[in-house]
Amino acid sequence: MKIYHNPYFTLYNEDNKLLIEVHKPGYNLKNFNQIIVDMPVIKVTNFISLKNALANAANMKIHIGYIKPKFEVIISSDELEAKIKLNISEAEYERDKAFITSQIIPELIKNGVKEGFLYETISSNIPVQKEIVVAKGQLPVDGRDAQIRYYNIEEKKPVVRNDGSVNYYELNLIDNVKAGDWLGEKILPTEGIPGRTVTGKIIPPKRGRDMQLKYDKKTIKEVKSDDKITLYALIDGAVKIVNGKITIQNHLIIEGDVGYDTGNINFEGSITINGTVKDGFSVVAKDDISILSPMGIGAVSKIVSKEGSIYIKGGIYGKTIASIEAGKDVFVKYCNECKITAGDTIHIGFYSLDCILNARKIVTDPENGKIIGGTANAKIQIISATIGNKLEKRTNINVEGFNRLEIKKQLDDSLEKLDRLVRSGERIRKHLEIYENSLPGAEYGNIKEYNAFLEKYQSVVDQINEVNQEVKYLQKILQTKGEGEVDILKSAYPRTFIKIKQLEKKIFSLIYGKFYAIGNELLHD
Repeated sequence: MKIYHNPYFTLYNEDNKLLIEVHKPGYNLKNFNQIIVDMPVIKVTNFISLKNALANAANMKIHIGYIKPKFEVIISSDELEAKIKLNISEAEYERDKAFITSQIIPELIKNGVKEGFLYETISSNIPVQKEIVVAKGQLPVDGRDAQIRYYNIEEKKPVVRNDGSVNYYELNLIDNVKAGDWLGEKILPTEGIPGRTVTGKIIPPKRGRDMQLKYDKKTIKEVKSDDKITLYALIDGAVKIVNGKITIQNHLIIEGDVGYDTGNINFEGSITINGTVKDGFSVVAKDDISILSPMGIGAVSKIVSKEGSIYIKGGIYGKTIASIEAGKDVFVKYCNECKITAGDTIHIGFYSLDCILNARKIVTDPENGKIIGGTANAKIQIISATIGNKLEKRTNINVEGFNRLEIKKQLDDSLEKLDRLVRSGERIRKHLEIYENSLPGAEYGNIKEYNAFLEKYQSVVDQINEVNQEVKYLQKILQTKGEGEVDILKSAYPRTFIKIKQLEKKIFSLIYGKFYAIGNELLHD
């Protein structure tokens, strides 16, 4: 088919091939560019053949390129986008705009485009000889992962007042709930919304990852609804996290005093005593103990929390008899002539007088806290505003200390273990994703394998949390000065005896600052 003619040559379209027949020589090759501009439908691919044909005028058809479609449809490799390119001139577009516009959608359909048409773009002025997006697919919306939240059990620590001071004795140690109280929930994962390509293919979404609610089925029940599972307390008690599971532990509340009316208390749970513990009586619990009388306690036999913390709102007048022992922390307003042992930290509001204190760390109120007389033994650190008194009462301050290199090695080992666990968790998570993508309509065996991987993944997460706690503990140790530290915030009086590791220092005059051990030296800042 003849598509162009002048005295020098004729252009033909034969099966979409561009052919030229030159009748006489002399046509300038540069002038041929204007024909290309005026006829965007032609595409010259062999300029050497074109040059030779114009020069030789062989009067035979020479293949020099191909014919582009007027409506060139380009579909992206992911089929999420379709473009059109109008291989026509501006003049042709302006002349036949209505007709050209009406042909775009039929051309798209002819090339496999079925949906996602951008009608506004198509009906507007489309630039010629440019690729313009005229259809868009829809990406899938991946399903939302399960979302879990539990009753908020805050870390028990002294409260910072508005003025910046620390309240070491106003503490609510036990999280009490009643049967029927909300304890947590899981918003179920969603399947997601499928996407579609411009050619009509469905793009499946990624299903949201499921997670297990971890709770004690003996004390907590779950209630299912359409989109979530809610946890409620089955019994009254104290909320705890035990081995990664939320549970309600037995919680004994004594409205009055522990004394002749109650006898000694030995309880496998937590205890709140709204009164006091009278002289000679004992309270032993597996978990936390709170004694809320502002009068405190006196010459009790013993107060023991095997695995929890002890909070005494008032103080202790121990008369050299009282013994306080906690698996975790002890919080007390003041203590006088008693023995206190804590697995972690002893927090003292006002003062310790003639007491024996044993803990990983001992801390008093930074403004008013005093350690006077007796012996304070800590593994890592002792912090007090004042040590000793003006009467130069002998006060023994001992810090066992630690080997910084060994602690660093333990920290490095823990960080390495944490890294291994994280990488292991990531590998398991990728397996989960494979199963999750195939879960709709999956066979029972696959679902069983998926649940096994899910359980394994959650076990790794629990281990990660455990190692994280260990890392934080070791990092706290390394934050202390040297290899054991005594921090005197205001003053230490004469006859204060400081011992860190095997290094001893007797105080002869008022002094403050930090004493710490490095190697075989006891240093002071």
